[in-house]
Amino acid sequence: MMKRYLILIALLFAGKASFAQAPKDYSIQLTAAVQENPAQIVLSWDSIAYATSYQIFKKPKNSASWGPAMAFLGATDTMYVDNAVIVDSSYEYKMVALGVQTAYGYIHAGIKAPAIHNRGAMVVMIDDYFSTLCAAELDQMIRDLAGDGWEIIRHDVSRTLPDVAIKAMIQADYAANPRVNALFIVGHIAVPYSGYIYPDGHPDHAGAWAADVFYADMDGTWTDNVVNDNGATRPENWNMIGDGKWDQNFLPSSTELEVSRIDFYDMPLFNKTEEEMMITYLNRAHRFKMDSITIAKRALIDENFGNSAEAFSANGWRNFPGFVGRESIYPIEFVQSIADSSFIWAYGSGGGSYTSASGVGTTNSFVNNPVNGIFTMLFGSYFGDWDSQNNFLRAPLCSDVPALTNCWAGRPNWHLHHMSLGENIGYSAKVTQNNNTLYIPTNTGTRYIHIALMGDLSLRMDYIKPPSGLSGGQLTDSSIFLNWAQSPDTSISGYYVYRADALYGNYQLVSPLLTNHNFEDHGLATGTYYYQVRAMKPKMTPSGGYVNLSIGTLSTGMFLDNTLSVAELTANPTINIYPNPAKDRITVTISHSKAQKATFSIVDITGKKVQTLDKQLSNGNNDISFDVHQLPAGVYALLVQTENGTISSQWVKTN
Repeated sequence: MMKRYLILIALLFAGKASFAQAPKDYSIQLTAAVQENPAQIVLSWDSIAYATSYQIFKKPKNSASWGPAMAFLGATDTMYVDNAVIVDSSYEYKMVALGVQTAYGYIHAGIKAPAIHNRGAMVVMIDDYFSTLCAAELDQMIRDLAGDGWEIIRHDVSRTLPDVAIKAMIQADYAANPRVNALFIVGHIAVPYSGYIYPDGHPDHAGAWAADVFYADMDGTWTDNVVNDNGATRPENWNMIGDGKWDQNFLPSSTELEVSRIDFYDMPLFNKTEEEMMITYLNRAHRFKMDSITIAKRALIDENFGNSAEAFSANGWRNFPGFVGRESIYPIEFVQSIADSSFIWAYGSGGGSYTSASGVGTTNSFVNNPVNGIFTMLFGSYFGDWDSQNNFLRAPLCSDVPALTNCWAGRPNWHLHHMSLGENIGYSAKVTQNNNTLYIPTNTGTRYIHIALMGDLSLRMDYIKPPSGLSGGQLTDSSIFLNWAQSPDTSISGYYVYRADALYGNYQLVSPLLTNHNFEDHGLATGTYYYQVRAMKPKMTPSGGYVNLSIGTLSTGMFLDNTLSVAELTANPTINIYPNPAKDRITVTISHSKAQKATFSIVDITGKKVQTLDKQLSNGNNDISFDVHQLPAGVYALLVQTENGTISSQWVKTN
């Protein structure tokens, strides 16, 4: 192992040393065009000068092996037509170019690939330092996650808890709920360290590196009785027997959970508090998910290692074509370009320190310039060990606008192509962490414990503006009605309705695709039900097409009581709350078809009634005001109960 690393030092820091091929030439830039009738996927690529032949492999997305090649092509071929496909499906393709070098390409291509209605259950571990300081933003984050198909299990914990205590909580959730497949860490919750590694090639950096994958591995054996070394320059990398840092260099078993972290601890160069940076991040992530941030669908690559045989920037050249097309990838300077223009993806690499990458920039670059990109990848020495002061890998996420994820992509290579058809980036991070030989070329760092994703793992590349104003109530003794306002997005094909038994529970699809803006849910027993509505819109990408869904607009609890009389409910009442969000006072406008008594209740997210008011309603519009200035910031429900049933609507309290 030591000899391997020493040899790699010269490669990683050779700067502009000359090799036969540029990094771009180690990747095949695959895109796909599709048609429905007859069903067909057409792969295309730019020819590679040294290639003497090509091989193409194909598999289902979740298959663990490729099998034999499906096609052998000549050196001049730049297109392949696959007719063995069907509509409403997707496929993974691998392509290999053979010659004096070997190049690889991957693409996830489909024809109307199905919508992902349900993504699993996510454990959200929140540093309780933020629980009150960022209450409204965290509540909105949780609602957005639930609205994207995640069941949420939330824990607010102290950053002083050791990693073993945190993992015990995660394992308990995993054992209790078979749907748990993701972990989202918000804040400076205990950072696990593990191994005796230095994938950046520097012996003075040999030791334990930050290892959030420890939390994502549910059944592997982690020990603290082998590594005993304190030779690293930073004491944080020292790993001694019994010190609470783990021995493992490699994953002891594949991770079961997707995992990522948002962490603004110890970033003083930005002259902001942790909570200020957290609030800014959560707000811009919400805006991106609401399709309210305009980012150009293009990518940049800034490679400063020259023609290294490891071809670090192939992480960009190999992944980006299926996202933005070959013609929209720009080999240009990183910091100034991303400050002046916007890019959905950006890759930069160069010889590094904890706070810089040569030719790319420094942490100060992100203090003084906006980062107008959503998904970034950076590579260079030292800063891949991300739990350090003013760390360069975390720095883009500290900027005010609008960077949302980052990863150390180069050792190993990252495989992100699934995102072209609607997968979230956490899915790709898990694929990368667990990759062995399925996706090649493999290199130093493959299955190492340092592989980490900074930012929100739920993020995907494309969002739709959601519907709004979801409200409803009891229609009969076994049914509930729902109404909502349509999405302002163009070319919406319709809406789906989902139901759960908890606000952040397991939402199940209960409707076909609806082209109107209302729905009746029948055959229900007495109880409380929660609903969400999502807009649907077909999306075309350079990898084909898929069915895209908006974030869901969530309802508060719909209470159904089959002992209530519903004979008088001949017209659905509606309610409107303004302003929303509100700071000091809200006014509720309710339109009702008859005069009667009503009880108005404000309910917090735990289901506790925090205000109640009885009023006599008149026929027509009624305005009722509430003083809410003393309520904590967060998301609330307004319930209106009449003799005909209960209707509800949500609103947000700000500080």
